[in-house]
Amino acid sequence: MKKNIVIIVSAMNMGGAQRVVSILCNYWSQHGHNVTLISTFSGDKEQYYKLNKNVALEKVTDSPVLSKIKVWNLIWKLINLRKLIKNQNPDVVISFLARVNVASALSMIGIKSPLIICERTWPPFASLNNKFLKIYKILFRSVDRIIVQTVKSKDWLTHNFPSNDVNVIPNPAVYPVPLSNERSIQPNAIISQNKKVILASGRLHKYKQFDLLIKAFLNLKEKYLDWDLVILGNGEERDNLNHMTRNFGITDRVHFPGSVGNISEWYERADLFVLSSIVEGFPNVLLEALTYGLPCISFDCNTGPRDIIQDGFNGILVDPNEKELGLSNAIDKIIVNQELRLNLSKNSILLRKKYSISNIIQKWNNILDI
Repeated sequence: MKKNIVIIVSAMNMGGAQRVVSILCNYWSQHGHNVTLISTFSGDKEQYYKLNKNVALEKVTDSPVLSKIKVWNLIWKLINLRKLIKNQNPDVVISFLARVNVASALSMIGIKSPLIICERTWPPFASLNNKFLKIYKILFRSVDRIIVQTVKSKDWLTHNFPSNDVNVIPNPAVYPVPLSNERSIQPNAIISQNKKVILASGRLHKYKQFDLLIKAFLNLKEKYLDWDLVILGNGEERDNLNHMTRNFGITDRVHFPGSVGNISEWYERADLFVLSSIVEGFPNVLLEALTYGLPCISFDCNTGPRDIIQDGFNGILVDPNEKELGLSNAIDKIIVNQELRLNLSKNSILLRKKYSISNIIQKWNNILDI
């Protein structure tokens, strides 16, 4: 039966939640459902992900008067969001990201359409003020379901929000990863063909702990002269990381190409992938690397990697307390053991089916009774 589906997100800029939103919008609109996407961010942001022409786009506006007064403008936007939702007479409303979830729940008070909120962080609602947790518990009682990406997030929510129905739906893996609008840099423009590549990718932020990865590589660089480290991405830590490699005298072995639109070619060129984050929600980049058959190493942070990697079967999990020594030992183990590399690679490819769009969409369809 055709459904009237409203999806609410802050904006369609680059991000894991936005990628999932684009997949859901495109799939459901292509299968005959009416899909409306509402953006709550009233400013200008580039639409990073391509949407099907049948997806109706709406945007919450700022108040035409007194918009500089934050409280007044917020009230106006909530009223505007409520109006946009009611105009669609939706069969279901799906909201993504913590602050948007709060706005959606407030805007839908008294509206009978079921609301599904999707929480992406660890711990859940981490971007909200913990002082208001009791208020959130009351506000979210009217929420039909909460969708999370990991089992640990579900356990936390089930304990703290016992009146809510919580379901785990991970992100889908898009294989092969399509080209994006960003610049493409060919691997052979950075790395000579006789070199093997340890690849990492993500925002250059302290939570990604690329400094530990560089130190781990420093422990191995003399032992494995034919291996280089490539870290894809941009961010506020770029200058610090560049300074670090200069101080260690390894600028010729550690490369920072920036963000690239052809990450699939980098997965194909790489021989090993490392995720060194101290915290993750659900690491898309790790899942993507695994679907390309890359032997993968990851810190076993609170949520994310352990939902994807079966330690020793399709990747290696490292105790975060072991820091750079744990990473360098795991990298060394994979480099020296070709049989292990081949087995990890063979088993990681199995995730293409488990996390395929069709499998993940079916989980959504079951919840929406489509």
